[in-house]
Amino acid sequence: MKKIIKRATALILAVIMIVSCISINKVETVQAAGKYTIKVNLGTNCTTIYKNGKAVKAMICSPSSETPTGTFYIPVKYRWHEMIGNCYAQYCSRITTGILFHSVWYYKNGDKSTMSVSAYNVMGNKASHGCVRLLCKDAKWIYDKCPIGTKITIFWGNKKDDPLPRPSFTPIRNGKFTDWDPTDPDPKNPYRKKVPTLTVDQSSVEYGKKVKPLDLVTIKDSAGNDIQKSKIKVKGKINTKKLGTYKVKFTVKDSLGNRLTKTVKFKVVDTKSPSIKGAKNKKDVALGSRVNVLSGIKAKSATGANLTSKVKVTVKHKGKKVSAKKGMVFFAKKGTYKVTYTVKGKNNKSTSRSVKYRVKSHKVKLTLTNAKVTLTQGSSFDYYKYVKSVTTYQGKQLSIRSAVTYTGKVDMSKPGEYVVTYKAQYKGQTYTAETKTLTVVVTPKQAVIQKPEEPTTTPTTPEQPTTVPEETTAGGTGESANETSGWTDFH
Repeated sequence: MKKIIKRATALILAVIMIVSCISINKVETVQAAGKYTIKVNLGTNCTTIYKNGKAVKAMICSPSSETPTGTFYIPVKYRWHEMIGNCYAQYCSRITTGILFHSVWYYKNGDKSTMSVSAYNVMGNKASHGCVRLLCKDAKWIYDKCPIGTKITIFWGNKKDDPLPRPSFTPIRNGKFTDWDPTDPDPKNPYRKKVPTLTVDQSSVEYGKKVKPLDLVTIKDSAGNDIQKSKIKVKGKINTKKLGTYKVKFTVKDSLGNRLTKTVKFKVVDTKSPSIKGAKNKKDVALGSRVNVLSGIKAKSATGANLTSKVKVTVKHKGKKVSAKKGMVFFAKKGTYKVTYTVKGKNNKSTSRSVKYRVKSHKVKLTLTNAKVTLTQGSSFDYYKYVKSVTTYQGKQLSIRSAVTYTGKVDMSKPGEYVVTYKAQYKGQTYTAETKTLTVVVTPKQAVIQKPEEPTTTPTTPEQPTTVPEETTAGGTGESANETSGWTDFH
């Protein structure tokens, strides 16, 4: 009997101890579950974690229009769990029958590299069959931190109902069909070892072009997404107004927590051809003139370097090269001349420019009144009297005595034929000169023969000459002295 009593007492004590333990564990579980509450806003696809009534964490999620609303408590959890459609999810926390918090689904059970990239990339949209999909890191956080019994409230609301902003999302842009969830904290996750990538799109910058270093590179995060420029730190500048090499340091931390620091060299270069100014067509160049075709020509590089002294010129007339030493050209023939200027910069870029020079005669028009005149000996002679007019090639009247000079002398005191050469030109410009000649014939002045005067008295009968015997004189013919004089005397 005593033995029966002892056994009964021991049994009662054991039951009391078991009940006590169960009660203690239940109280601890309720206390732990009460530490966190979860709210799912179906209007914003945002899940918010509250600790002791205060919002402490926000998660982007993908529920669906089939997700039930109301209040629920976590009844059970699964490390990996099979889902509808022969797929699997990890870090599952049940909400209610058929509805769970879980990661994006995988093609193979337990294989973290088989996550559906397409399902992952729609995170933040309505995409599930009723469950609340989360990023792996967030599904694991609830799985680890929120015990069975944790309160869940699901409702339709707006942004005003979310005390914390919904986090951004990093899709996968590497072209893969299946991959790891980049947020999976597993040390084996390859994304934990990846870093953002920087690609230099342009390492050379044209002189004078306005650029920003971030415009010259492409920086992607570990998942292959372009990173917002506002999240990239840049140290260093590129002075595009000065040729040279510049170093720029880029630092970025992507949304997965991976960091990149890289220094890139950029070179400011001049790849443009030089410019030539002052080369113009000339429609009226004087025949016979000498012109410096380099006068007024200027050349410079895109950087502003003076290249005028480097300009070379070639001149051609009807395809034949014409001398242009130091730019001086003698325009000896009428017609069109092709003048070509060429200059090369330090970057070996060349520029050529051609213009046309049309050469015309600029000779004055000199007109004489006569080509030949005959004047009498002893008369006067005015050299300019026989210049009728002088005009420019354009028809402008010129002063005869200012524009005309002459050579040759006419001696009016001596009969003969003289030639006077007239030369007219405009403002001392020899290529405008025109010459004409005047022939002057000076004739002798005619002699005046006077007749003998008639006697005023009646002439007397002349005496008979005394007969003189004929004599023969030396060298003579016997003629009288009067006869040899050429005149006959009358008595």
